[in-house]
Amino acid sequence: MTETEQHKQTALPLAETVATRLAESALTDPVKALLRDALGSGTADAGTTTSSAASGRVYLDSLAVNGFRGIGPRARLRLSPRPGVNLVVGRNGSGKSSLAEAIEVGFTGTRVHRPGQDATRGGHWYNLHNADSPKIELKLAIEGDTGNSTLIRTWTSEEFGSSAATFKCPGHGTVPLIEAGWDTALADHRPFLSYTDLDLMLTGKPSERYDAIATILGMDLLSTATNRLSAREKALATVAKETREALPGLKDALYALEDDDRAVQALLAVDTPGALDLDTIDALVAGLPSADDSRLAELHVEAGAHGPDLAEVGEAVQRLRIALADVEDLHGTDAENAWLRADLLEKALAHADRHPDDDVCPACGTERVFGREWCDRASRQVAELRREAKTADDARAAVQTGARNLQNLIEHPQRIPAALAGPWKAWTDCRQITDPAELARRAEEAATVLADACDTVRTHAVRELEERDERWRALVIRLAAWADKARETERDKPLLSNLRKAVKWLKDLSTELREQRMERFTDATQGIWERLRQESNVDLTAVSLKGSEKANVRKLVMAASVDGQDAPALDVMSQGELHSLALSLFLPRATTADSPFGFLVIDDPVQSMDPTKVHGLAQVLHEIGRHRQIVVFTHDPRLQKAFTDQELPVTVFQVTRGERSRVKVDRIDDPVAQAIGDARAIAATRGLPPETYSHVLPGLCRIALENAFLEAAWIRHHRTGGSEHDLQAAIDSAERFHEVAAFALFGDVERGSDVREEVRRRYGSPACSLIQQCQKGAHPDGTSIPNPHRFVTDVEALAQKIRKPEVTA
Repeated sequence: MTETEQHKQTALPLAETVATRLAESALTDPVKALLRDALGSGTADAGTTTSSAASGRVYLDSLAVNGFRGIGPRARLRLSPRPGVNLVVGRNGSGKSSLAEAIEVGFTGTRVHRPGQDATRGGHWYNLHNADSPKIELKLAIEGDTGNSTLIRTWTSEEFGSSAATFKCPGHGTVPLIEAGWDTALADHRPFLSYTDLDLMLTGKPSERYDAIATILGMDLLSTATNRLSAREKALATVAKETREALPGLKDALYALEDDDRAVQALLAVDTPGALDLDTIDALVAGLPSADDSRLAELHVEAGAHGPDLAEVGEAVQRLRIALADVEDLHGTDAENAWLRADLLEKALAHADRHPDDDVCPACGTERVFGREWCDRASRQVAELRREAKTADDARAAVQTGARNLQNLIEHPQRIPAALAGPWKAWTDCRQITDPAELARRAEEAATVLADACDTVRTHAVRELEERDERWRALVIRLAAWADKARETERDKPLLSNLRKAVKWLKDLSTELREQRMERFTDATQGIWERLRQESNVDLTAVSLKGSEKANVRKLVMAASVDGQDAPALDVMSQGELHSLALSLFLPRATTADSPFGFLVIDDPVQSMDPTKVHGLAQVLHEIGRHRQIVVFTHDPRLQKAFTDQELPVTVFQVTRGERSRVKVDRIDDPVAQAIGDARAIAATRGLPPETYSHVLPGLCRIALENAFLEAAWIRHHRTGGSEHDLQAAIDSAERFHEVAAFALFGDVERGSDVREEVRRRYGSPACSLIQQCQKGAHPDGTSIPNPHRFVTDVEALAQKIRKPEVTA
């Protein structure tokens, strides 16, 4: 698969792909909401501008360096910020690698290092001839910006790690470089490749090679989202599992308190299938009283049982007995006789009142006894006797009062504990005793027995309640903790289900996209290897990842065959073949659609390569250069020759070094200059066939103008923030010169008919004539060019105006 094909297949960044797939999925809205939240804003509104200072694809416009490594006074490399291949050539020690490394250090603040070395330790990183105020300044063209951005790195001491970088972007002012938002991309899509990098890609640990490739598959968005959701799922699942696993032990503990009604209620609340009663558990935890008439309720009644007040009962019994004694003391006294006689006379008077016509005594039968005279005398006698018997009356009244007071002390509570039913009945039965002496005896005895029984029952009940409460208190804490988790589990059941669906969807999508991207990466690697290996008899048959990102054992597997015999690639390849293989791995990694970098910086890639592989490398770089700005630093003239021999467009810069580290960079060739140079060579050569001047010369000038229009098209489209994939597709579809020009001038290949008038407006009428002559060279009759030298000079001047869209005649 060519790089062009790979670019087309991976044109959509992962965020946009995921957003589209999510929108098209049959997942419920809650699951989609979880996924969008986990994926972040990248899928919520794919393709929108991020909050970082830099949001579009980045190209290098220029590099200025002073005081860094082999560069003393300020040296500048001016590039065209668009796709294409740039060769920076020069002898060893001229400063090429210092320029290459300056680009990397400008972005990262670190240098290429081998395992075990500290990337922030630069050794002799500052220039010996100009150690004051070392500085790296990068001008960047960022997609969608109307002007260039500037990245500046400076140092505050001779410690390499003391550098700081600022970033100035149109519309954002000057901010720390971190706000450009490139940290992750610099790790995943590293756009720098040095000779040391090439070596490390093959000599590093298997896990390091795995990680280097796994990261560029661009699955970080999905893996991060999966980790976020999996963490939430695991947390909820852990709570559910803990709740589930704690239930048997909790039930056993509740069974052990089966004589405690609270435990029984709790057991019913947690052990009813499909009907967890958390309200009951809450009430039990809160200590709310139970209405159930159970042993616990009985214990509470027993604990509140209080019998008669023995002191009060004793006092009442004592008063009654004193009254009885007083009555006993009056036996045989005049008071008692007077009381008895008065009582007898009162009864006789009462009989006379009831029988007024009967004058016979009912006791002795004597006739004519109850007359008026007798009644009057008897009434006066009763009054006199009552006065004499008052002491006996008072004594008997005291007995009645004492008996009544004693009976009033006998109460019947609403609830009587079963253990006290007998004693309490004996006490309450005393209310029915009419004999005061018997009442005093039995009341005293029953009160004593009941009071002792109440004390015994109450003490036992309180002790049992305390024991129960102690066990319950320990258990209720455990029950409360379990209930909290159970409530959380019940509440989060829908969320857990949705999380599991979301995680499964992400994992399924990750597997699918990972396989697709790995297949494309493998195809791209094998395609590049086929170009680079040239006459090698080693076939790269497979590239795959074994293990997973979290596995301890993970590696990048590269299978090869030698003349049809299978073998591990690293074991059968020569040094040159190994470097070719490393390039085959690096280039697809650095050119994925998710990378924000439109450039690649490669230092010294042709060491150990034989000439045929160098020619293959030129072809590969040319193909990738259709979509990326390639900057290759090399001292080996074979690479430049490979481009020239195969007539591949390339821009060449020459680096020279003078005294005291004075480094100078001059552009000596580019696609426009190549065509102009070839045309000028023809113009300067006499005796060539006429068709060379009428066909070949205008044809070369037409190539120069076409490349100038292509460069203008890239610059114009890049500044408007248009899709690079759309741009390349439009350029690929532009079969005629006027279509390429229309795209450069209007951004629309369909406006070829308007090109002539626009060229006249921008560059003047002579420009229209030059373009017309260049096009006629492709016709059978060709075109007549009276002054070839003047013609080439005019075309060169027009090309320089065209390649800078802001310049007009």
